[in-house]
Amino acid sequence: MINPISSKAWRVACIAALISAVVFVLMQFLPTLSYETTSQRPISKEKAIETATAFVNDRTGFLVDKAEAYHDSDKDYTGYLAKYKLEESHKKTFEEFLPIDQYRVNVRTVGDELLLGSVFLNLYTGEVVGWDFTYANQQLVDEQTAHQAIYAELEQRNFPLTEETYIDTYEQVESLDLFDAGNRTTIGYYVSNDQFVIKDAVMQLDASVIEYNGSIIVNRMVTEFMLPGDYTELIDKQDLYANIWTFAVYTFMSFVLGILAIIYAIIYRQHTSFKYGIVLTIIASIIGVIVNAGLMNSQLGLEGQMLSDSGFLLFFTIIVTIITIILGAVSYYFSFVAGDGLWRAQGFNLWPRFREANYGKHVWDSMKMGYLTAIIALGVQTIIFLLLTNLLGTWSANDTSQSLLNFEYSWLFPLIAWFAAITEEVIFRLFGVGLFRRWFKNTWIAAFIPTLVWAAGHTLYPLYPASTRVIELLIIGYMFTWVMIRFGFITGMFMHAVFNTILISISMYVSGTAADMISASFFLVLPVIIAGIIRWLHGRKKDTKETNAPPYPPVAPQE
Repeated sequence: MINPISSKAWRVACIAALISAVVFVLMQFLPTLSYETTSQRPISKEKAIETATAFVNDRTGFLVDKAEAYHDSDKDYTGYLAKYKLEESHKKTFEEFLPIDQYRVNVRTVGDELLLGSVFLNLYTGEVVGWDFTYANQQLVDEQTAHQAIYAELEQRNFPLTEETYIDTYEQVESLDLFDAGNRTTIGYYVSNDQFVIKDAVMQLDASVIEYNGSIIVNRMVTEFMLPGDYTELIDKQDLYANIWTFAVYTFMSFVLGILAIIYAIIYRQHTSFKYGIVLTIIASIIGVIVNAGLMNSQLGLEGQMLSDSGFLLFFTIIVTIITIILGAVSYYFSFVAGDGLWRAQGFNLWPRFREANYGKHVWDSMKMGYLTAIIALGVQTIIFLLLTNLLGTWSANDTSQSLLNFEYSWLFPLIAWFAAITEEVIFRLFGVGLFRRWFKNTWIAAFIPTLVWAAGHTLYPLYPASTRVIELLIIGYMFTWVMIRFGFITGMFMHAVFNTILISISMYVSGTAADMISASFFLVLPVIIAGIIRWLHGRKKDTKETNAPPYPPVAPQE
């Protein structure tokens, strides 16, 4: 049988959700709004490509064959600004030279005289702020000629030149292909001025000058900040920690859990059925294909002057993606089967069946409780960040690798929320906690290892120090576990989906198109639609029946 949620639980959840919503809005949502998001919206990718194409044609005389636009930002520099609370100082002094948010438009030109390059534009105004072109047959020039060309370019662009402006020369060897079959030496120039500093970071322009067909050309002019050594050392160390958490803990343990899921699905097959989990595995795999396809182009484009048809790299990325999706589907499916069997063998019916009486009402109530607990989790997360900011000095940086603007099908961006909700809840909660509870005989001790592994998988997010996300998600993960134990696996999935959808929808309302905002609104109410359809279908089914499953759900496991 399926026990209903008590009226007391509803009252407590509603009050806690109301308080949490106020905390989230006042302490996390409103403070994060900057003047860019409130007074300006990003120009469209089409407009960025149009501007960049005209710039390339005007500057080089070449016609553009292919161009792709990606949202880009300097992660290390934005982290530096956030750590020392320098965002406003940057906006007042340096935003016109180095916008925090930019479009990087990668281009390839027509004809045998191939030109590859990138044009950098202000994300909001569309103004060109930098470029980097690679010609097929470019020749180096002497230093004096280069300096003259650079100064002329800076004067033309109204760059503030003073007596303290100086140019440093550097040399680097560039590989011509992926396999290091050839390389060439290039000469670059750093233009800087000790007056152009923000705290201990010095603004500099990375320039390059070449001769092409008898003309002297400034083929690269990119603004950047040279960060102090102590900060870069700190970031390198924290990124190392994040990689250890991700690959040594999350990736390795996820593989181990996948193997164990297959083993325990076989061992506990008498408590479950291999039919269960097929539909959700298919849904998660389809979403995984869409998400990977949506991010694939930007993953290539943000690496340099690459385009989405960049031969071997594209092929390699597709192959890796296919293998990952297949292995993931195997892990999800057996986690469903094994997790269900493990909990039922221990006296829990955390995942009721469609044939059970009151299943439709259970799904409907799970959806409603999922909304309430998701809002509570957002409030708790806000408090956690506030405490960690004061205790650990937590700060964040811009990471555009999963930006809405870099998702090919931006109106489907919230699918990421559902992918995480299905896959993470089944692997780390339904199966992970169930497995370790079988071993340790205590739910909350059992929850620690899978929750820690789940938290470790989020440490590559640009939040510093790396331990921040581990601490935060250990707490949030225990909340997810409690909700699953108290209200069932379906509630846990709805909670996770709504939690992520709210955060994703905010970015869609702030920087998305009209279609994105409509889509965000749809995905925010999607759990209601799903639960409503299931409830309606179950109400039409005549052969629902009581089962011999234990009472559901117990408030806490009986030791």
